Amino acid sequence: MSKFTVYINSDHFQYLVNLVHMYDHERFVCLMGNVEKIDDRNAIVIKEMQVLDDNDYEGMYTTLCRPKKSVIEQMMQRLKQKKYSVYIEYHTHPLDYPHFSETDKVDEKKMWNWFHTVFPNKYYGNMVLDINACGQSVIRDWHNGELQEFDVIPY
Repeated sequence: MSKFTVYINSDHFQYLVNLVHMYDHERFVCLMGNVEKIDDRNAIVIKEMQVLDDNDYEGMYTTLCRPKKSVIEQMMQRLKQKKYSVYIEYHTHPLDYPHFSETDKVDEKKMWNWFHTVFPNKYYGNMVLDINACGQSVIRDWHNGELQEFDVIPY
């Protein structure tokens, strides 16, 4: 079992899965929530989901999407206002590729470095689904920056 378990409302999770089947380009969603005790263990419970509109991107391509910096800044403000302890970036792979690409890995590491400086006691993670709804989910432990996989459980 992974170190982290992330609970997402089943309607929200189904929405994330449905986004994968929009084949024209990748989609991006911000997930925010808190670490809570569930069954005597710490779990991440997603409280809010922000789906980006087409005009929220600098560029949208089949294998790449770039949210505008201003949109990410708005999400960081929301994270701060709501006092959430977790921020997870979700994006789709509208092809049959359930893993993070090298571009994903570089972008994720840069974002974590920035995120950890600005929000040193919060978690930053990433999740990707492909057309088979299988994918990778990782979060960086804020204590040491090490990648940890997490399980996603719709509730």
